Amino acid sequence: MQTRLEARFNFVVAAVLMALPFAGVHVPLLLLDDQVSALSVLIGIAGLLILGIVVRLLMCVMMRAALDSVLAVGVLHQIFDASNNNGAVVDSVLDGADAGNMTQLAAVLTVLVAAWLLWRRPGVFAKRCIPLPDSPPEVG
Repeated sequence: MQTRLEARFNFVVAAVLMALPFAGVHVPLLLLDDQVSALSVLIGIAGLLILGIVVRLLMCVMMRAALDSVLAVGVLHQIFDASNNNGAVVDSVLDGADAGNMTQLAAVLTVLVAAWLLWRRPGVFAKRCIPLPDSPPEVG
């Protein structure tokens, strides 16, 4: 879905649009806490939207850097999930630090570094020019 949005818009707009369903799918996780209030749910939704935008940008940059490899994006997704939870890799390495915040900081830094490295490649941040499989052939 994101690649189709990238064909219509640029990849930043596509990432923002795809953050909405990402947040929607993860909203039920906000209700698993012991003390749930309307304010905590609203703050959680805002956090999910921000995280969704960062993760979708990270996946988009990774997919472009890996020449549209869905496998590379899947591995990235699994690594992010494996390191983002309590008791996970980041939590065990950084004893006493909040693993979620450190993982999100690492994701933001990774997006910035990858975007900086890709910035020099011409056309990387432009709209996708690859025709989609169900696109009508161009006449001309």
